[in-house]
Amino acid sequence: MANQTAITLQTFELGALDAIAHVSAPAPTTYEPPVETPLDASQADNTTTTVLSPSRAVIVITQLLGVQLFTSFCNGVVVVGLPAIASAVALEERILLWPTSVFYLTAGSCLLMAGSIADIMGSKRVNLVGCFLLAAFALACGLARTGGELVAFRGLQGVASAMAVPSSISIISTSVEAGRPRNVGFACLGLAGPLGFSIGLVLGGVFVDTIGWRAAFYLAGAFSFVMCAIGVWALPRDIRVRSEQSIGKRLFSEIDWVGTVIATTGVTTLSYVLA
Repeated sequence: MANQTAITLQTFELGALDAIAHVSAPAPTTYEPPVETPLDASQADNTTTTVLSPSRAVIVITQLLGVQLFTSFCNGVVVVGLPAIASAVALEERILLWPTSVFYLTAGSCLLMAGSIADIMGSKRVNLVGCFLLAAFALACGLARTGGELVAFRGLQGVASAMAVPSSISIISTSVEAGRPRNVGFACLGLAGPLGFSIGLVLGGVFVDTIGWRAAFYLAGAFSFVMCAIGVWALPRDIRVRSEQSIGKRLFSEIDWVGTVIATTGVTTLSYVLA
């Protein structure tokens, strides 16, 4: 009797375990690969970027380096030739430092706004406009006859520089191959400032002592025009973003103009007070 009871219990336990395993085991599923949704034309235009070839990247980096180099060259010329410049244009003593200070004031104040505009209109377009204006205002500084004209042209030169700097960074970060080529591009942009300023100090002194400080601005303007012409061919095309809105409407709707104006005004006021 005892043996029969043990056998019955053992049979029940095994059957219960099989039932539990059958209930707890997940039902077999079939793997279905995710369905890829094709991008429409507007999405494809927004996500596609063109990586430049090594030789083309060298030309682009050289062109962007040249633009920043001759901009800083003008700053060096103003510093070393300030006594001669002040005497030639009858610059008043109370605004003696403004030909130097106003450039950095306008350049720093307009960076945020210029970068936002470049995001809408395209980096190449904004960069070429900035490069052309840099060349034009450099020539205008050489042609200035009064202290007010020189200060005004130097201020406008700073605005043009604000257009060229963020667009140059955008071109390198999106069109130059990641890694060493891109790092070299950023390093060249960083080198252009102190190198151009140093060259301006040296050659500016030579120009002041020989043929005059105006020739230094003419030289910077001429080379800037050359860089602009090279940029028309060398710089990569802007990515076309298909939108139902025109560029004017996008500039109005997509840019935080209130915040941009407040930030720009704050930086300008602070810089003006310190200067």
